[in-house]
Amino acid sequence: DRLEAEPELVSQHWFLGSGAPSFYYNVMANRDGEPQFAHGMIRVSDFKATNRLIPRLQREFDDAWSEAQILVRKLEQGPPFNAPIEVRLYGPSLDRLVALGQQVRRVMLETPQVIHSRATLEGARPKVEVATREEVTRQSGLERADLARQLETGLSGATRGSILEGTEELPVRVRVDNTRRADLVDLGGLYIAPRAAAADGEFAGLPVSALASLELKPSRGAIPRRNGQRVNSIEGFVRADVLPAAVLGDFQQRLEASGFQLPAGYWMEFAGESSERNEAVGNLMANVGVIAVLLVLVVVFSFNSFRLSGVIFAVAGQSVGLGLLAVYAFGYPFGFTVIVGLMGLMGLAINGAIVILAELKSDPLACRGDSEAIVSGVMKSTRHITSTTITTVGGFMPLILGGGGFWPPFAIAIAGGTVLTTTLSLVFAPVAFRAFARRRAFQPSGGHGDPPVAVARLRAPGTPQPDPGVARSA
Repeated sequence: DRLEAEPELVSQHWFLGSGAPSFYYNVMANRDGEPQFAHGMIRVSDFKATNRLIPRLQREFDDAWSEAQILVRKLEQGPPFNAPIEVRLYGPSLDRLVALGQQVRRVMLETPQVIHSRATLEGARPKVEVATREEVTRQSGLERADLARQLETGLSGATRGSILEGTEELPVRVRVDNTRRADLVDLGGLYIAPRAAAADGEFAGLPVSALASLELKPSRGAIPRRNGQRVNSIEGFVRADVLPAAVLGDFQQRLEASGFQLPAGYWMEFAGESSERNEAVGNLMANVGVIAVLLVLVVVFSFNSFRLSGVIFAVAGQSVGLGLLAVYAFGYPFGFTVIVGLMGLMGLAINGAIVILAELKSDPLACRGDSEAIVSGVMKSTRHITSTTITTVGGFMPLILGGGGFWPPFAIAIAGGTVLTTTLSLVFAPVAFRAFARRRAFQPSGGHGDPPVAVARLRAPGTPQPDPGVARSA
Protein backbone atom coordinates (compact mmCIF):
# COMPACT_ATOMS: atom_id res chain seq x y z
CA ASP A 1 0.00 0.00 0.00
CA ARG A 2 2.87 2.37 0.72
CA LEU A 3 4.36 1.73 -2.73
CA GLU A 4 1.03 2.46 -4.43
CA ALA A 5 1.36 6.05 -3.20
CA GLU A 6 4.42 6.59 -5.42
CA PRO A 7 3.38 8.37 -8.63
CA GLU A 8 6.31 6.86 -10.59
CA LEU A 9 5.27 3.28 -9.79
CA VAL A 10 4.27 1.24 -12.86
CA SER A 11 3.63 -2.19 -11.33
CA GLN A 12 4.53 -4.44 -8.41
CA HIS A 13 4.47 -8.22 -8.13
CA TRP A 14 4.96 -10.06 -4.84
CA PHE A 15 6.00 -13.65 -4.13
CA LEU A 16 5.23 -14.84 -0.60
CA GLY A 17 7.23 -17.68 0.90
CA SER A 18 9.65 -17.87 -2.03
CA GLY A 19 11.81 -15.74 -4.29
CA ALA A 20 10.93 -14.41 -7.72
CA PRO A 21 11.55 -16.66 -10.74
CA SER A 22 14.98 -16.39 -12.40
CA PHE A 23 13.85 -14.07 -15.18
CA TYR A 24 17.17 -12.14 -15.10
CA TYR A 25 20.58 -13.71 -15.55
CA ASN A 26 21.77 -12.93 -11.99
CA VAL A 27 18.51 -13.38 -10.05
CA MET A 28 18.95 -16.28 -7.61
CA ALA A 29 15.82 -18.30 -6.78
CA ASN A 30 17.12 -19.91 -3.58
CA ARG A 31 14.55 -18.85 -0.96
CA ASP A 32 11.75 -21.33 -1.63
CA GLY A 33 9.74 -22.74 1.26
CA GLU A 34 10.46 -19.91 3.72
CA PRO A 35 7.17 -18.62 5.18
CA GLN A 36 8.89 -15.58 6.74
CA PHE A 37 10.29 -14.40 3.39
CA ALA A 38 8.70 -12.29 0.65
CA HIS A 39 10.14 -10.99 -2.62
CA GLY A 40 8.66 -8.03 -4.49
CA MET A 41 9.53 -6.94 -8.04
CA ILE A 42 8.83 -3.23 -8.54
CA ARG A 43 8.77 -1.41 -11.88
CA VAL A 44 8.93 2.38 -12.11
CA SER A 45 8.78 4.83 -14.98
CA ASP A 46 12.53 5.04 -15.76
CA PHE A 47 15.98 4.27 -14.32
CA LYS A 48 16.36 7.81 -12.97
CA ALA A 49 13.27 7.30 -10.83
CA THR A 50 14.78 4.02 -9.61
CA ASN A 51 17.95 5.78 -8.45
CA ARG A 52 15.88 8.38 -6.62
CA LEU A 53 13.45 5.99 -4.95
CA ILE A 54 15.79 3.28 -3.67
CA PRO A 55 17.68 5.26 -0.96
CA ARG A 56 14.54 7.12 0.12
CA LEU A 57 12.38 3.98 0.37
CA GLN A 58 15.14 2.15 2.24
CA ARG A 59 15.21 4.82 4.95
CA GLU A 60 11.42 5.08 5.18
CA PHE A 61 10.87 1.30 5.39
CA ASP A 62 13.56 0.86 8.04
CA ASP A 63 11.92 3.55 10.18
CA ALA A 64 8.33 2.38 9.61
CA TRP A 65 8.85 -1.40 10.03
CA SER A 66 11.88 -1.86 12.26
CA GLU A 67 10.66 -5.32 13.35
CA ALA A 68 11.32 -6.64 9.80
CA GLN A 69 14.44 -6.72 7.69
CA ILE A 70 13.60 -4.93 4.44
CA LEU A 71 16.10 -4.59 1.59
CA VAL A 72 15.40 -2.23 -1.31
CA ARG A 73 17.78 -3.09 -4.14
CA LYS A 74 17.89 -2.70 -7.91
CA LEU A 75 18.70 -5.15 -10.66
CA GLU A 76 22.33 -4.67 -11.57
CA GLN A 77 24.82 -6.23 -13.90
CA GLY A 78 27.43 -8.69 -12.80
CA PRO A 79 27.54 -12.27 -11.56
CA PRO A 80 24.89 -13.49 -9.08
CA PHE A 81 25.67 -13.34 -5.36
CA ASN A 82 23.72 -13.68 -2.11
CA ALA A 83 24.97 -10.41 -0.62
CA PRO A 84 27.51 -7.70 -1.52
CA ILE A 85 29.62 -8.70 1.52
CA GLU A 86 29.77 -12.26 2.79
CA VAL A 87 31.90 -13.99 5.43
CA ARG A 88 31.83 -17.79 5.61
CA LEU A 89 32.74 -19.47 8.89
CA TYR A 90 33.50 -23.20 8.83
CA GLY A 91 33.75 -25.58 11.79
CA PRO A 92 32.30 -28.68 13.48
CA SER A 93 30.16 -27.15 16.26
CA LEU A 94 26.96 -25.34 15.29
CA ASP A 95 26.76 -23.49 18.60
CA ARG A 96 30.32 -22.23 18.23
CA LEU A 97 29.61 -21.15 14.66
CA VAL A 98 26.59 -19.19 15.88
CA ALA A 99 28.66 -17.46 18.57
CA LEU A 100 31.43 -16.60 16.09
CA GLY A 101 28.85 -15.34 13.62
CA GLN A 102 27.40 -12.98 16.21
CA GLN A 103 30.85 -11.45 16.76
CA VAL A 104 31.32 -10.96 13.02
CA ARG A 105 27.84 -9.46 12.67
CA ARG A 106 28.55 -6.97 15.46
CA VAL A 107 31.64 -5.69 13.65
CA MET A 108 29.83 -5.70 10.31
CA LEU A 109 26.96 -3.57 11.61
CA GLU A 110 29.46 -1.08 13.04
CA THR A 111 30.98 -0.63 9.57
CA PRO A 112 29.74 2.52 7.77
CA GLN A 113 27.54 2.02 4.70
CA VAL A 114 26.30 -1.40 5.97
CA ILE A 115 22.55 -1.19 6.52
CA HIS A 116 21.58 -4.82 7.28
CA SER A 117 23.21 -8.16 8.02
CA ARG A 118 22.02 -11.68 8.60
CA ALA A 119 23.44 -15.13 9.38
CA THR A 120 22.31 -18.39 7.83
CA LEU A 121 22.48 -20.25 11.16
CA GLU A 122 20.30 -17.74 13.01
CA GLY A 123 17.20 -18.17 10.91
CA ALA A 124 15.52 -20.53 13.41
CA ARG A 125 11.94 -21.69 12.98
CA PRO A 126 9.54 -21.91 15.94
CA LYS A 127 8.40 -25.30 17.16
CA VAL A 128 6.11 -26.33 20.00
CA GLU A 129 7.62 -28.79 22.48
CA VAL A 130 5.05 -30.97 24.26
CA ALA A 131 6.29 -32.34 27.60
CA THR A 132 3.77 -34.97 28.78
CA ARG A 133 2.88 -35.58 32.43
CA GLU A 134 3.33 -39.32 32.77
CA GLU A 135 1.08 -39.82 35.80
CA VAL A 136 -1.87 -37.96 34.21
CA THR A 137 -1.61 -39.70 30.87
CA ARG A 138 -1.44 -43.16 32.47
CA GLN A 139 -4.43 -42.48 34.72
CA SER A 140 -6.46 -41.37 31.68
CA GLY A 141 -5.48 -44.48 29.73
CA LEU A 142 -3.35 -42.61 27.18
CA GLU A 143 0.10 -43.28 25.84
CA ARG A 144 2.48 -40.68 24.44
CA ALA A 145 2.02 -42.23 21.01
CA ASP A 146 -1.75 -41.62 21.26
CA LEU A 147 -1.14 -38.00 22.17
CA ALA A 148 1.27 -37.49 19.26
CA ARG A 149 -1.03 -39.24 16.79
CA GLN A 150 -4.15 -37.27 17.74
CA LEU A 151 -2.25 -33.97 17.68
CA GLU A 152 -0.90 -34.73 14.22
CA THR A 153 -4.34 -35.73 12.98
CA GLY A 154 -5.98 -32.62 14.41
CA LEU A 155 -3.35 -30.12 13.27
CA SER A 156 -2.09 -31.59 9.99
CA GLY A 157 -5.34 -33.32 9.10
CA ALA A 158 -6.30 -36.73 7.80
CA THR A 159 -7.75 -37.71 4.43
CA ARG A 160 -11.36 -38.81 4.89
CA GLY A 161 -12.84 -39.06 1.42
CA SER A 162 -12.71 -37.25 -1.90
CA ILE A 163 -14.80 -35.19 -4.27
CA LEU A 164 -14.95 -35.04 -8.06
CA GLU A 165 -14.07 -31.69 -9.64
CA GLY A 166 -14.82 -32.24 -13.31
CA THR A 167 -12.64 -35.18 -14.28
CA GLU A 168 -10.23 -34.80 -11.34
CA GLU A 169 -10.63 -36.48 -7.96
CA LEU A 170 -9.63 -34.20 -5.06
CA PRO A 171 -8.92 -35.58 -1.57
CA VAL A 172 -10.76 -34.14 1.41
CA ARG A 173 -8.54 -33.47 4.42
CA VAL A 174 -10.17 -32.98 7.80
CA ARG A 175 -8.48 -31.01 10.60
CA VAL A 176 -9.33 -28.49 13.30
CA ASP A 177 -10.31 -24.96 12.35
CA ASN A 178 -7.65 -22.22 12.06
CA THR A 179 -9.21 -20.34 14.97
CA ARG A 180 -8.34 -23.26 17.29
CA ARG A 181 -4.67 -23.51 16.26
CA ALA A 182 -3.54 -19.89 16.29
CA ASP A 183 -1.44 -19.84 19.51
CA LEU A 184 -0.35 -21.96 22.45
CA VAL A 185 -3.57 -21.33 24.38
CA ASP A 186 -5.65 -22.68 21.53
CA LEU A 187 -3.39 -25.72 21.20
CA GLY A 188 -3.69 -26.38 24.91
CA GLY A 189 -7.49 -26.41 24.57
CA LEU A 190 -7.55 -29.29 22.07
CA TYR A 191 -9.09 -32.45 23.55
CA ILE A 192 -7.29 -35.79 23.51
CA ALA A 193 -9.43 -38.89 24.14
CA PRO A 194 -8.40 -42.48 24.96
CA ARG A 195 -9.13 -45.10 22.34
CA ALA A 196 -11.98 -46.65 24.30
CA ALA A 197 -13.59 -43.27 24.96
CA ALA A 198 -13.22 -42.30 21.32
CA ALA A 199 -14.99 -45.51 20.31
CA ASP A 200 -18.15 -45.12 22.45
CA GLY A 201 -18.21 -41.29 22.14
CA GLU A 202 -19.35 -40.74 25.72
CA PHE A 203 -16.12 -39.12 26.97
CA ALA A 204 -14.72 -36.13 25.04
CA GLY A 205 -11.29 -36.57 26.58
CA LEU A 206 -8.90 -34.24 28.37
CA PRO A 207 -7.40 -30.99 27.06
CA VAL A 208 -3.75 -31.05 26.02
CA SER A 209 -2.92 -28.53 28.78
CA ALA A 210 -4.01 -31.09 31.37
CA LEU A 211 -1.88 -33.85 29.90
CA ALA A 212 1.28 -31.93 29.01
CA SER A 213 3.01 -28.56 29.16
CA LEU A 214 3.56 -26.61 25.93
CA GLU A 215 6.62 -24.49 25.26
CA LEU A 216 7.61 -22.55 22.14
CA LYS A 217 11.28 -23.10 21.18
CA PRO A 218 13.42 -22.27 18.19
CA SER A 219 14.72 -25.04 15.97
CA ARG A 220 17.03 -25.29 12.99
CA GLY A 221 15.17 -26.48 9.96
CA ALA A 222 18.41 -27.42 8.18
CA ILE A 223 22.15 -27.39 8.76
CA PRO A 224 23.76 -25.34 5.99
CA ARG A 225 26.81 -26.90 4.36
CA ARG A 226 29.26 -25.87 1.67
CA ASN A 227 31.49 -28.43 0.00
CA GLY A 228 30.47 -30.90 2.69
CA GLN A 229 31.51 -28.60 5.58
CA ARG A 230 29.21 -26.96 8.10
CA VAL A 231 29.12 -23.24 7.43
CA ASN A 232 27.64 -20.09 8.90
CA SER A 233 27.47 -17.37 6.26
CA ILE A 234 27.32 -13.80 7.53
CA GLU A 235 25.80 -11.58 4.83
CA GLY A 236 26.05 -7.80 4.77
CA PHE A 237 24.08 -5.40 2.60
CA VAL A 238 25.35 -1.94 1.74
CA ARG A 239 23.66 1.27 0.69
CA ALA A 240 22.73 1.81 -2.94
CA ASP A 241 25.48 2.93 -5.34
CA VAL A 242 28.23 2.20 -2.79
CA LEU A 243 31.18 0.14 -4.04
CA PRO A 244 31.13 -3.16 -2.08
CA ALA A 245 34.91 -3.62 -2.42
CA ALA A 246 35.59 -0.42 -0.46
CA VAL A 247 33.16 -1.43 2.30
CA LEU A 248 34.70 -4.91 2.44
CA GLY A 249 38.17 -3.44 2.90
CA ASP A 250 36.94 -1.22 5.73
CA PHE A 251 35.19 -4.18 7.37
CA GLN A 252 38.31 -6.36 7.19
CA GLN A 253 40.36 -3.66 8.93
CA ARG A 254 37.73 -3.30 11.68
CA LEU A 255 37.51 -7.08 12.14
CA GLU A 256 41.27 -7.34 12.55
CA ALA A 257 41.34 -4.39 14.97
CA SER A 258 38.57 -5.96 17.10
CA GLY A 259 40.86 -8.88 17.99
CA PHE A 260 38.59 -11.51 16.42
CA GLN A 261 40.24 -14.95 16.68
CA LEU A 262 39.12 -18.31 15.33
CA PRO A 263 39.59 -21.36 17.56
CA ALA A 264 41.46 -24.43 16.38
CA GLY A 265 39.55 -26.40 13.76
CA TYR A 266 37.66 -23.36 12.44
CA TRP A 267 38.46 -21.27 9.40
CA MET A 268 37.01 -18.30 7.53
CA GLU A 269 36.78 -17.03 3.96
CA PHE A 270 35.45 -13.85 2.38
CA ALA A 271 32.95 -13.96 -0.46
CA GLY A 272 30.28 -11.69 -1.90
CA GLU A 273 30.26 -9.39 -4.89
CA SER A 274 34.05 -8.98 -5.15
CA SER A 275 34.73 -12.71 -4.98
CA GLU A 276 32.07 -13.62 -7.53
CA ARG A 277 33.25 -10.86 -9.88
CA ASN A 278 36.86 -12.03 -9.66
CA GLU A 279 35.79 -15.59 -10.36
CA ALA A 280 33.72 -14.52 -13.36
CA VAL A 281 36.56 -12.42 -14.75
CA GLY A 282 38.96 -15.31 -14.15
CA ASN A 283 36.71 -17.64 -16.13
CA LEU A 284 36.49 -15.04 -18.87
CA MET A 285 40.27 -14.66 -18.99
CA ALA A 286 40.96 -18.40 -18.86
CA ASN A 287 41.25 -18.67 -22.65
CA VAL A 288 42.95 -15.33 -23.21
CA GLY A 289 46.39 -16.99 -23.35
CA VAL A 290 45.41 -19.30 -26.20
CA ILE A 291 43.68 -16.47 -28.07
CA ALA A 292 46.73 -14.18 -27.61
CA VAL A 293 49.11 -16.81 -28.99
CA LEU A 294 46.91 -17.40 -32.04
CA LEU A 295 46.57 -13.65 -32.57
CA VAL A 296 50.36 -13.15 -32.43
CA LEU A 297 50.91 -15.95 -34.93
CA VAL A 298 48.34 -14.56 -37.37
CA VAL A 299 49.70 -10.99 -37.21
CA VAL A 300 53.36 -12.03 -37.43
CA PHE A 301 52.76 -14.31 -40.40
CA SER A 302 50.61 -11.68 -42.11
CA PHE A 303 53.24 -8.91 -41.92
CA ASN A 304 56.31 -11.14 -41.70
CA SER A 305 57.66 -8.67 -39.16
CA PHE A 306 57.95 -8.72 -35.37
CA ARG A 307 58.38 -4.94 -35.32
CA LEU A 308 55.04 -4.25 -37.02
CA SER A 309 53.37 -6.86 -34.81
CA GLY A 310 54.73 -5.01 -31.77
CA VAL A 311 53.21 -1.76 -33.07
CA ILE A 312 49.82 -3.44 -33.51
CA PHE A 313 49.79 -4.91 -30.02
CA ALA A 314 50.96 -1.59 -28.55
CA VAL A 315 47.91 0.00 -30.18
CA ALA A 316 45.68 -2.73 -28.69
CA GLY A 317 47.08 -2.13 -25.19
CA GLN A 318 46.65 1.63 -25.39
CA SER A 319 43.08 1.23 -26.63
CA VAL A 320 42.12 -0.37 -23.28
CA GLY A 321 43.23 2.76 -21.41
CA LEU A 322 41.35 5.02 -23.82
CA GLY A 323 38.20 2.90 -23.43
CA LEU A 324 38.40 3.23 -19.65
CA LEU A 325 38.92 6.97 -20.09
CA ALA A 326 35.70 7.19 -22.10
CA VAL A 327 33.76 5.27 -19.44
CA TYR A 328 35.17 7.53 -16.71
CA ALA A 329 34.45 10.72 -18.69
CA PHE A 330 30.76 9.79 -19.01
CA GLY A 331 30.48 8.87 -15.32
CA TYR A 332 29.66 5.16 -15.66
CA PRO A 333 30.96 2.52 -13.21
CA PHE A 334 33.49 -0.11 -14.14
CA GLY A 335 31.78 -3.50 -14.37
CA PHE A 336 31.65 -6.82 -16.11
CA THR A 337 30.09 -5.49 -19.31
CA VAL A 338 32.83 -2.86 -19.56
CA ILE A 339 35.40 -5.66 -19.64
CA VAL A 340 33.54 -7.33 -22.50
CA GLY A 341 33.33 -3.99 -24.32
CA LEU A 342 37.06 -3.42 -23.94
CA MET A 343 37.73 -6.74 -25.64
CA GLY A 344 35.67 -5.63 -28.61
CA LEU A 345 37.45 -2.27 -28.60
CA MET A 346 40.83 -3.99 -28.82
CA GLY A 347 39.64 -5.76 -31.96
CA LEU A 348 38.58 -2.48 -33.57
CA ALA A 349 41.90 -0.84 -32.64
CA ILE A 350 43.86 -3.74 -34.11
CA ASN A 351 41.78 -3.52 -37.29
CA GLY A 352 42.57 0.18 -37.73
CA ALA A 353 46.29 -0.33 -37.12
CA ILE A 354 46.40 -3.20 -39.62
CA VAL A 355 44.75 -1.07 -42.31
CA ILE A 356 47.31 1.75 -41.86
CA LEU A 357 50.36 -0.49 -41.66
CA ALA A 358 49.27 -2.62 -44.62
CA GLU A 359 48.95 0.52 -46.74
CA LEU A 360 52.35 1.83 -45.64
CA LYS A 361 54.07 -1.50 -46.17
CA SER A 362 52.86 -1.63 -49.76
CA ASP A 363 54.82 1.58 -50.60
CA PRO A 364 58.60 1.06 -51.12
CA LEU A 365 59.38 4.67 -50.27
CA ALA A 366 57.34 4.48 -47.04
CA CYS A 367 59.19 1.27 -46.14
CA ARG A 368 62.43 3.31 -46.20
CA GLY A 369 60.93 5.92 -43.86
CA ASP A 370 60.04 8.62 -46.42
CA SER A 371 57.82 11.08 -44.57
CA GLU A 372 55.86 12.24 -47.64
CA ALA A 373 55.10 8.66 -48.64
CA ILE A 374 53.94 7.85 -45.12
CA VAL A 375 51.67 10.90 -45.03
CA SER A 376 50.25 9.95 -48.40
CA GLY A 377 49.55 6.39 -47.23
CA VAL A 378 47.81 7.62 -44.11
CA MET A 379 45.62 9.96 -46.14
CA LYS A 380 44.56 7.09 -48.39
CA SER A 381 43.46 5.04 -45.36
CA THR A 382 41.72 7.91 -43.56
CA ARG A 383 38.43 7.32 -45.37
CA HIS A 384 38.26 3.70 -44.22
CA ILE A 385 39.24 4.52 -40.63
CA THR A 386 36.78 7.43 -40.42
CA SER A 387 33.88 5.47 -41.88
CA THR A 388 34.50 2.61 -39.43
CA THR A 389 34.50 5.05 -36.51
CA ILE A 390 31.27 6.77 -37.63
CA THR A 391 29.38 3.51 -38.20
CA THR A 392 30.55 2.11 -34.86
CA VAL A 393 29.42 5.18 -32.92
CA GLY A 394 26.12 5.31 -34.83
CA GLY A 395 25.43 1.65 -34.18
CA PHE A 396 25.84 2.02 -30.41
CA MET A 397 23.94 5.30 -30.05
CA PRO A 398 20.55 3.60 -29.38
CA LEU A 399 22.08 1.71 -26.46
CA ILE A 400 23.67 4.88 -25.10
CA LEU A 401 20.53 6.99 -25.43
CA GLY A 402 18.32 4.21 -24.02
CA GLY A 403 19.86 4.72 -20.59
CA GLY A 404 20.08 2.28 -17.73
CA GLY A 405 22.94 0.59 -15.93
CA PHE A 406 23.58 -2.40 -18.19
CA TRP A 407 24.07 -1.39 -21.83
CA PRO A 408 25.37 2.23 -21.67
CA PRO A 409 28.73 1.35 -20.02
CA PHE A 410 29.26 -1.38 -22.59
CA ALA A 411 28.35 0.92 -25.50
CA ILE A 412 30.44 3.82 -24.19
CA ALA A 413 33.47 1.58 -23.78
CA ILE A 414 33.32 0.58 -27.45
CA ALA A 415 31.94 3.71 -29.14
CA GLY A 416 33.81 6.29 -27.06
CA GLY A 417 36.96 4.20 -27.11
CA THR A 418 36.76 3.88 -30.89
CA VAL A 419 36.73 7.66 -31.30
CA LEU A 420 39.80 8.01 -29.10
CA THR A 421 41.68 5.08 -30.66
CA THR A 422 41.36 6.71 -34.08
CA THR A 423 44.31 8.87 -33.02
CA LEU A 424 46.29 5.68 -32.42
CA SER A 425 45.61 4.51 -35.96
CA LEU A 426 46.25 7.87 -37.65
CA VAL A 427 49.10 9.18 -35.46
CA PHE A 428 50.83 6.58 -33.30
CA ALA A 429 51.01 3.75 -35.85
CA PRO A 430 52.55 5.90 -38.68
CA VAL A 431 55.03 7.53 -36.28
CA ALA A 432 56.12 4.16 -34.93
CA PHE A 433 56.35 2.80 -38.48
CA ARG A 434 58.61 5.70 -39.56
CA ALA A 435 60.83 5.30 -36.49
CA PHE A 436 61.41 1.61 -37.21
CA ALA A 437 61.84 2.20 -40.97
CA ARG A 438 64.51 4.87 -40.41
CA ARG A 439 66.58 2.43 -38.36
CA ARG A 440 66.12 -0.51 -40.77
CA ALA A 441 63.91 -0.40 -43.86
CA PHE A 442 60.96 -2.77 -44.14
CA GLN A 443 60.49 -5.17 -47.02
CA PRO A 444 57.57 -3.99 -49.19
CA SER A 445 54.56 -6.25 -49.40
CA GLY A 446 54.94 -8.80 -52.19
CA GLY A 447 58.70 -8.08 -52.59
CA HIS A 448 61.57 -10.54 -52.15
CA GLY A 449 65.15 -10.13 -51.06
CA ASP A 450 66.61 -6.92 -49.77
CA PRO A 451 64.58 -3.72 -49.60
CA PRO A 452 64.87 -1.53 -52.73
CA VAL A 453 67.65 1.06 -52.71
CA ALA A 454 68.17 4.17 -54.79
CA VAL A 455 69.83 3.43 -58.16
CA ALA A 456 71.86 6.16 -59.90
CA ARG A 457 71.24 6.43 -63.66
CA LEU A 458 73.12 8.49 -66.24
CA ARG A 459 71.02 10.77 -68.40
CA ALA A 460 72.25 11.86 -71.83
CA PRO A 461 72.25 15.60 -72.58
CA GLY A 462 68.92 16.74 -73.97
CA THR A 463 66.94 13.85 -72.48
CA PRO A 464 63.74 15.15 -70.87
CA GLN A 465 63.52 14.99 -67.07
CA PRO A 466 61.29 12.10 -65.96
CA ASP A 467 58.09 12.89 -64.13
CA PRO A 468 58.69 12.53 -60.34
CA GLY A 469 55.28 10.97 -59.88
CA VAL A 470 56.01 8.31 -62.49
CA ALA A 471 59.41 7.60 -60.98
CA ARG A 472 57.86 7.23 -57.53
CA SER A 473 55.20 4.89 -58.90
CA ALA A 474 57.80 2.76 -60.56
